Amino acid sequence: MNVTKIIESALKQLGVLAAGENAEASELVDAIDVLRGLLSQWATKRLYIHKVEQITLNLNGSAKVSPNDSDAPDYKTSISGIVERGLLNGEPVYIVRDTNATQDNAEVTYSVNGEVWTFFGDGELSFKALTLPYDVAPGDELQLPPSYERPLILALALDLSSMFGVEPTQMLLTNYRSATTLLKESNSAPLYASNDLPVGGNHACY
Repeated sequence: MNVTKIIESALKQLGVLAAGENAEASELVDAIDVLRGLLSQWATKRLYIHKVEQITLNLNGSAKVSPNDSDAPDYKTSISGIVERGLLNGEPVYIVRDTNATQDNAEVTYSVNGEVWTFFGDGELSFKALTLPYDVAPGDELQLPPSYERPLILALALDLSSMFGVEPTQMLLTNYRSATTLLKESNSAPLYASNDLPVGGNHACY
């Protein structure tokens, strides 16, 4: 679901926007900061939401991806899963996990050590990954399981209420409590949206 759509839906729940209205740029900027904090809070409760991120690496033997500056990454983000195909110098290529069974002729391989993903090969590698949204922008797509969408929008509406000087209605509070209760009951383990980028493994999306 698009970040802008999530924010506008929350503002409509709050009554700041009417049906058919769009948020102004300044409203989006302020709301994105709140959304980022909300996503971080949910992650501490193991309610993970990911975004699709296009990653490009210049491989000169290897390149490292990590969210931590201490790892000296070539690209800074937190990967949860990737697809098994990308582009190497503009040509389709399989990205193969480096295991004892890895074929010697694989053009691109990778290894995972904690939060550090290291990719091996030569040339410009481009691929899609699911990443934790430490940073989000209006055009980003968040991968929401069906059971997450309504609770996230309602929770964001409540978090935005003080910023926009609006007192949440009793209906909004009731709907939020009901939605979050259902989410917790259905979420004994994190769920992920059915889309072309599954989490925790490599699957083709082409």
